[in-house]
Amino acid sequence: MGKEYEGYRIFWGDMHTNVHGKDIYFPPLTVGRLRRIMLAAKEHLDFFAIAYYPFEWYINNGLIIESCEHRKRFDDEWKLIQKAVKEAYEPGKFVTFLGYEWHGDRRRYGDHNVYYLEDDGLLDFSKEIDELYINLRDNNGIAVPHHTGYQVGERGKDWNFYDEELSPIVEIYSSHGSSEATDAPRFLDSNFNMGPGTSGGTVQDGLNRGYKFGIIASGDNHRDFPGVWGNGLAAFFSKELTKEALWETIKKRRVYGVTGDRIKLFFSINGHIMGQTLKSKEPANIFIETIGSDAIDRVQIIKDGKIFYTYPHLERSNKLKVKDQVTVKIRILCGWGPTSFYGFKNVKSKKLKGLFKVSVGEIISVEPCFTFFGQRIKQVSPRECEFTFTIQSRIQRDPITSQHHKMNFQGAVFEVKTHLDSVFSIQVDRKNVEFTVNDALERERIISLTDASKKIVYNQFKLRQDNVENPDIYWHNSWKLKISKAVPREAYQVKINYVDKDTRMGEHYYYVRVIQSNGQMAWSSPIWVCIKT
Repeated sequence: MGKEYEGYRIFWGDMHTNVHGKDIYFPPLTVGRLRRIMLAAKEHLDFFAIAYYPFEWYINNGLIIESCEHRKRFDDEWKLIQKAVKEAYEPGKFVTFLGYEWHGDRRRYGDHNVYYLEDDGLLDFSKEIDELYINLRDNNGIAVPHHTGYQVGERGKDWNFYDEELSPIVEIYSSHGSSEATDAPRFLDSNFNMGPGTSGGTVQDGLNRGYKFGIIASGDNHRDFPGVWGNGLAAFFSKELTKEALWETIKKRRVYGVTGDRIKLFFSINGHIMGQTLKSKEPANIFIETIGSDAIDRVQIIKDGKIFYTYPHLERSNKLKVKDQVTVKIRILCGWGPTSFYGFKNVKSKKLKGLFKVSVGEIISVEPCFTFFGQRIKQVSPRECEFTFTIQSRIQRDPITSQHHKMNFQGAVFEVKTHLDSVFSIQVDRKNVEFTVNDALERERIISLTDASKKIVYNQFKLRQDNVENPDIYWHNSWKLKISKAVPREAYQVKINYVDKDTRMGEHYYYVRVIQSNGQMAWSSPIWVCIKT
């Protein structure tokens, strides 16, 4: 990768999985439940900052309300969280951080997650943000603003109350959508209860005030599973995987965020990496290298809140000729299945066991795209990977956030070094498809478990095929595995050098936005350049 990042590795994690205690929506918080969460995080993440949610949903005269005040059980649950975080930490293998969602005046100041370096941090119920800041200084903590782009005064971030030292990073994307800006490619439009987003509290609003902070993405997940693909992940540049090293990474803003796909992103100006500031008399020499999980559509440089430069990579890569020996990425996605819309009831989760294989060459990397418990990928040889995907029943919306559930979909991206005439083989539930790499570059395909759908129809409704007037119902309610088109390395990897010749005096911020053809995105942390004569 870029020489500017020599010595640093990328570590992937989720800084925002809300863990609830018992109320009308959630079960009791137990040691077993916390261990399950931590084990799931270890399966596909490098670090995990648990965000305990000290609030309670309850019913008052038929109206469902979320609490604002302290409950005695919150203190007891906090002790369980502290113990779980401490026990799960494995230096060099898996890093945990203790955290919670602040219980103060969220409407006025905006939502913040509090995290500590140590595992004995305080569960702070102060209402005013100034009181929170005092406690954070005394207890080595930070406060991360999230979904900042909602209406200020209605849970959006009020940038009149901000401390760079105590909020060195800000969450740009989560299950709520993107708080980048009101005219950005993604919007804050996923949570119908809290939305819509608007001006005033966006990330760019904060940057335009001259504030300096790093940018991450993380889930804001409320169903225990850490690192839900599609809800946001944080990428940290660090030399080692320890609490102290990652804490320094946070403080130095060597971070960036992705929506789900683990897009690698390297960004520097005049040799200074993302998160840094520099003074210069020279033009800004911008270097970007990015490696996607799918074809990269475009790379954009944002300067002072405006699109400064766009590199149309997909347009250029489509003109390149693919060589006989290739490195490609190919994605498989499992999901769909029976839905209550057709009258299906009590459909259990479906476990799909399968094998991904290439006849010639080697599998050089595997990227998990998990959204719920029960997933596993294991490379059993240079050319073979076994996988288990556990698909949850297909439900329409989450009662708390009004979001469509992503936990129905599980997948992986395989990077393979091979030849055009070699053969991919995918087996799942006694079904097998084979196709050449050359064919994979041209078209997608689907494996449908229609026979299982027919069996469920008969078992629940006692209807044979002759009694079902419209056979669409079998396809509409079958579990499926989608095999996307293979993408050559030339399409998912790009290096860019660009010089900003504008040397007018003053301080400017730059950050990078990467957009893949499948809609997945990445945002770098900014670099601040102060031009002096």
